[in-house]
Amino acid sequence: MLKFFRIIRQNLLSEGKTGKYLKYAIGEVVLVVIGILVALYINNWNENQKEEKREILILKSLQKDFIENEKIYSKIIDNQTFVIDNCKSLIECLERKDLKYKRDSIISLIYYGAFNYYRAEPILGSYQALIGSGDLKILESETLKSKLAFFSSEINQGFEDETLSMNLLNTLHYEFKSIGTLFLDNRIRQTVGLNKVKKDVEFQNKKLIELYHNPNILHPLAMKTGVENNRLKLYIKMLEYSSEILTLVESELEEKK
Repeated sequence: MLKFFRIIRQNLLSEGKTGKYLKYAIGEVVLVVIGILVALYINNWNENQKEEKREILILKSLQKDFIENEKIYSKIIDNQTFVIDNCKSLIECLERKDLKYKRDSIISLIYYGAFNYYRAEPILGSYQALIGSGDLKILESETLKSKLAFFSSEINQGFEDETLSMNLLNTLHYEFKSIGTLFLDNRIRQTVGLNKVKKDVEFQNKKLIELYHNPNILHPLAMKTGVENNRLKLYIKMLEYSSEILTLVESELEEKK
């Protein structure tokens, strides 16, 4: 092709057709520029196609993670609510000081309330991989990027009362140690390796009275209930964030179909 153009130029110059040569030269430059622009356009189009495919893969990975995060937070909210309800019932027992009130449930209230502790472990693998690889810029939605950053920040910050929560848990374990296995039935005792015992109602009543009049229990139990309630609020908020992110991700995927 270049040889063909060169022959035309040489013929025009040899024939003394300078004006036609100049017009031809300008036309040739225009053609070259157009060729370059077309090549750039095709190259950019190819790169955009590659980037869009990469974005779709990223969005699908995020979608998978946040479907799981919704499940994780939904489950832990149920568990956390269960802990709080048991703590409240145990507080009611301590305040009533009635040996017959919820007597058969007392050990369950202790184990599933005072002694219970849950912590959510959300999935952030896809987002952390994006940060590490620098591919976060591939995501077009600034709203999605902002939500992901906020979600990650909340997780990294952690629960502000974590230390207090663990201290209260340890305190309650210590204060309830005298009654910890007293009300367990023999089936459960054997499951955890304890010997069978004959039920001694009088001894149980004595220990319950001691428990109900122990001044070191009600305050940490009430504080634990408050702390666990704050944790529940955090988990509810994180579930909302997870749902918002998932909605944004699925909306982006729908647009790219």
